[in-house]
Amino acid sequence: DQSRLCSSCHTLITQTVDLSGNLTGGEFVEQATYHEYLNSSFPANNIKCQTCHMPQLGDPVVIANGFIALQPRFPFNQHVFAGANYFMLNLIKNNKTRLGVDVEDGRFDSTIQATTANLMLSSVDMSVTFDSAVSDTGFFRVRLQNKAGHKFPSGYPARRAVLQFVILDAIGDTVFKSGIFDSNARVVGENPAFETHHDFISQSDIPQIYELVMGDVNSNFTSVLERAAVLLKDNRLPPLGFTTNHFAYDTVQISADALADPDFNKVGITEGTGADEVHYHVPMPNVNGPVRVYARLFYQPVPPKWLDEMFQLSSAEIDTFRTMYNAADKDPLKILEDSLSLNITGVKQISTVQEALVFPTITTNGRVTARVGKGTQILHIKMYDMNGRQILDLNPVGGKEEITFNFTGTAGTYFVRVRSTAGEWTRKILKRN
Repeated sequence: DQSRLCSSCHTLITQTVDLSGNLTGGEFVEQATYHEYLNSSFPANNIKCQTCHMPQLGDPVVIANGFIALQPRFPFNQHVFAGANYFMLNLIKNNKTRLGVDVEDGRFDSTIQATTANLMLSSVDMSVTFDSAVSDTGFFRVRLQNKAGHKFPSGYPARRAVLQFVILDAIGDTVFKSGIFDSNARVVGENPAFETHHDFISQSDIPQIYELVMGDVNSNFTSVLERAAVLLKDNRLPPLGFTTNHFAYDTVQISADALADPDFNKVGITEGTGADEVHYHVPMPNVNGPVRVYARLFYQPVPPKWLDEMFQLSSAEIDTFRTMYNAADKDPLKILEDSLSLNITGVKQISTVQEALVFPTITTNGRVTARVGKGTQILHIKMYDMNGRQILDLNPVGGKEEITFNFTGTAGTYFVRVRSTAGEWTRKILKRN
């Protein structure tokens, strides 16, 4: 009943080959679920892999049929092995005869049910929050908390989770959308190479995707395991207690884009939250009245993009799998949803005449200058952090075209709202240590 028993199958390091199939001498950590578990708070709390994937019966049990005289055993772990790949379970079930699988449908159905229940109930918690509406922008946050004892998603690198964020107005028209799927189960707006990790999203059709992305010897995306040479992205949600100074971190690294996110697995400089917050800055010009906000998390064990590279090739095995895959239900599984009903007021279209400048766009000392067009005057300056919280409210005296001011705050992104006699604008600046 020790977690290390799982490590031999759930730790896989591949030998890298180049595009011609020649060994390079390099290695790539294709999956390291056991190492992810080690780099978590679960071992210290005596929570084992078997706790979730082989749940323990509460009473002693005779483990053989027809031998009632046997001594009942306790503890006994049920051999459920519920993971996350509901898609392949369905595919195998629907192609049993062709694959030579002699298992009744009922056993597939019970395992599929346990798998989807594991995804929906034991993987992630999610909440959506409305922070504020400033000028022509609404500020929202979606928080994801990993509940698993390893990264989410984990295991085979095809697996990924897509965060969907949608706002509808009172008559059901779309105000904003991110993480939408097309009819072929592909994510609308996804970068053809790979989608980087996002701390904040301010445009429709820019998705947040939690995944591991492999690169070949030329650092181009690949889904061929033997070609994997470099880590292009890994923003999968770490488990609670995960840190970058753990002895196993070299096999379970977070990519630089997610490490740069100030609230990815950390609060301030303290690591190990196992959470991430995605900040949505939604353009809402002239939106006044009721809106409905939806946040949903979808899971894709075998997304179409993962198979594009393999399906360029042809062999008996590939062709057979292509036929099975094309006939399968590829719709992603919605595992979480949260929503808000709001009444948005006071949001207006910003004027583009005599635009304001705010500089420098990157500051280390918190000293910033705002300047408006010649012949106009600055009337009001407000400043907000990434969560939409106001941190500065400045009413200049005498009406000036240029004002320099100082602000205090931790490293991160801030927004300056400048109102002048010609209009109102919001500008973004970055503070670094």
